[in-house]
Amino acid sequence: MTNAIGSSSGLSSDSLMNYCSSQLDSIDNAIDTTMETDQNATQISQQLQGVIETFQQNSTGITSDTASCAKLETSLAAVITQMQNTDPDNPNLGPMIQTYNNMVWSGSGTTGSNAMQYIDPTDYPAQQVGPQGDGTLSSGEMSGYISTLQGASSSLDSGSEMNLVELQSLMSQRETAISLTTNLVQSLGDQANTIASNIGK
Repeated sequence: MTNAIGSSSGLSSDSLMNYCSSQLDSIDNAIDTTMETDQNATQISQQLQGVIETFQQNSTGITSDTASCAKLETSLAAVITQMQNTDPDNPNLGPMIQTYNNMVWSGSGTTGSNAMQYIDPTDYPAQQVGPQGDGTLSSGEMSGYISTLQGASSSLDSGSEMNLVELQSLMSQRETAISLTTNLVQSLGDQANTIASNIGK
């Protein structure tokens, strides 16, 4: 009699409960992962927006000032490093690394007191435009950098919106799973009560 509720599906009541529990665990894990991904994306997006604002403040260009170039490069490198640690497969990483390496070539260079090092130079070799490390970034170069970073920022925002949609879907699935589990427990309880009431008749 204890298997009656699952007899039509070939599953015992215990198996059904275990299945419901595993489904809830799976959904909860997916929710946790999605929330963590969204939090990381939000942090990166905010940090990147701050970098963009700093770049915009220098939109007219920098001339013979390797220290100022290195400051901009460092701020961008920090965002790239954070993204590599939390979201290494993000499609925006490539364009951002390429932008950074291009800046290092034209700006601080890779030698001297203000020198910066390339990131993944084999995959993203610097475009060798103008003298290397002369501390000069033209307004045209800055405009290109800003455009690339704004594109990455928009992409991150779109990804965050998709994460929220996914989270809403997962929460809906969780509510459904809880409802099904509650109904199952109620059915098991009703069945047990029926069995108990029939004993001795």
